[in-house]
Amino acid sequence: MNESNAKANVGLQLRRARKSLGLSVVEAAQTIDVAESELLAWERGIARPTIEQLWVLADLYHRGSDYFLKDIPALPEAATFRSDLVHSIQDLPTPAKLALVRFDELCRASANLEAAVGEHRRVTFRRDHVDAAPDDLARTERARLGLGDSPIRDLRATLSETGVRVFVLPLPGLPPQELSGLSWWHPEYGPCVLVNGRNNVGRRAFTLAHEYAHLLRSGDAVGCGFMVETPEERYANRFASNFLMPETSVAVAFNKTVGVPHTDPTDYQLGSLASRFGVSLEAMGWRLESMHLVRHGFTSEQIERWEARPFRGRGARGPRWRKQLGEDFVSLAMAAYDSGQVSSAKLAKYFGLDIRQTVDALRKEENQPSG
Repeated sequence: MNESNAKANVGLQLRRARKSLGLSVVEAAQTIDVAESELLAWERGIARPTIEQLWVLADLYHRGSDYFLKDIPALPEAATFRSDLVHSIQDLPTPAKLALVRFDELCRASANLEAAVGEHRRVTFRRDHVDAAPDDLARTERARLGLGDSPIRDLRATLSETGVRVFVLPLPGLPPQELSGLSWWHPEYGPCVLVNGRNNVGRRAFTLAHEYAHLLRSGDAVGCGFMVETPEERYANRFASNFLMPETSVAVAFNKTVGVPHTDPTDYQLGSLASRFGVSLEAMGWRLESMHLVRHGFTSEQIERWEARPFRGRGARGPRWRKQLGEDFVSLAMAAYDSGQVSSAKLAKYFGLDIRQTVDALRKEENQPSG
């Protein structure tokens, strides 16, 4: 790449990075203490910042410094946000925008790590199921994945094996139901899903299945909130319900756990069913209603009652950062570190930890029994 092209490429990436955070030229220039004209010259490819200035910009934009040296597609500015409060990336509060940037960087890191260790992710499913009914598509995918009618024990691992990159990150600054997840088919990294870590485990599973439906049908960038009434969202919800809770096995489980249809299950019984299929109480309630196993209106009544009670949640088991990144990403990063492909500082950046915490994590990994 000649100098002129290099300047143009750096400028393009600087502009993309700034816009992904919704910063104006004035705001960015003031933050790093340079003239607006100088920042504009960099973005237009007229001039090029020094290495030191690139580091400052990388910190400001929450990007790796190598992000500016390659032509990397931007976050999807045209993403469709299906929620009441969020209609575009610009509507997001800054903390949520930062989370989207971290998601984008993690997808990029995942692809780079695979290249470093010689592993190449293969996408095993096809898109464009536009004409398929959601129930049929769910059955087709379960059959393709060899799931039968059994509950899916680890949906994240299952979808990762099909080529989907999944990260679970908290999206702060807005109610969690307003942005439960985001998915898109990146031109370089392939299918990617971000799940809002501020929702409970059952809701996260439903969100992941919901976003998988969007990937199967188009792969366009879309951010989704709960209970949005559009044809696309109703389709994805119905797919997720059938995919996670197959009718035959739910009916059998209901008969064993509750007994006679149209009997209101107790909280314990509903919780047992929800736990069996890895979904929330609400999702299980709606599924039972759709199958006419409980009376219409049962779930709405229960939600109103649950919301009136104080929440007593359990703390996360294991390090939160590992759960956010997923074991496949952590293992890949550890393998790249062991082979000398990445430094401990780079590893710390991937994990979102400081160096001391990263060293502790490496020591714990070394002390784990093999096999």
